[in-house]
Amino acid sequence: MPKPHAVFTRKALLALAFIGASVPGLMGVAQARVQKQNPAEPHPAINHLCGGVGDASLRRLKTQAGNFNAGFWMVSGSDGAYLADVPIQIQSHGQTVASFTAGGPLCYVELPAGTYTVTGTHHGQARSMPLHAGSMNQYLRW
Repeated sequence: MPKPHAVFTRKALLALAFIGASVPGLMGVAQARVQKQNPAEPHPAINHLCGGVGDASLRRLKTQAGNFNAGFWMVSGSDGAYLADVPIQIQSHGQTVASFTAGGPLCYVELPAGTYTVTGTHHGQARSMPLHAGSMNQYLRW
């Protein structure tokens, strides 16, 4: 006849083994619930390249156009004077997907399909325009 504490020990070990085998399954359920509760993933990073201050820089920048699917210029006045150091914000459905300071008058961006709003601020005045993937020569004009 087994000793009472030996029977208890075997039952306890069996219970722990059962719980241990079940925990990974329970963790999978918890993770699935967390994933379902979280809204959509944040937007992937939006690659961008801005510059074009000076003719040589502008020529070099334009050679990179094929690596992007949208582009826009920042200009001022009726003569279209080039602008630099313009804070830019790109939004999709009211959510900011990119924010950067344009180092020159021309910016190229790689955007997922869709319509975006590009907003720039120059001398305290904000300007906005729609931008679609595939549009390469849009203008923000002050």
